[in-house]
Amino acid sequence: MSVFASCFDLLDAPARSAVCPGCGEHAPAWTRVTVDGLRVLTHDGDLICPRDQHFGTPVPAPVRLEVAA
Repeated sequence: MSVFASCFDLLDAPARSAVCPGCGEHAPAWTRVTVDGLRVLTHDGDLICPRDQHFGTPVPAPVRLEVAA
């Protein structure tokens, strides 16, 4: 047993979800970065989340289907 603390003992960070909060996909390295003053959700620092509110695809609203009579 060592007298010195290990790196894991020194890190006091809570466990973080491996799921992207924007799209729900598995992305353990997701993070928010600042791009031209906007906070952008990325999966790995480079790949923008497809559901990001600034650059991603918006969530489609349900559309009523027209029935031809």
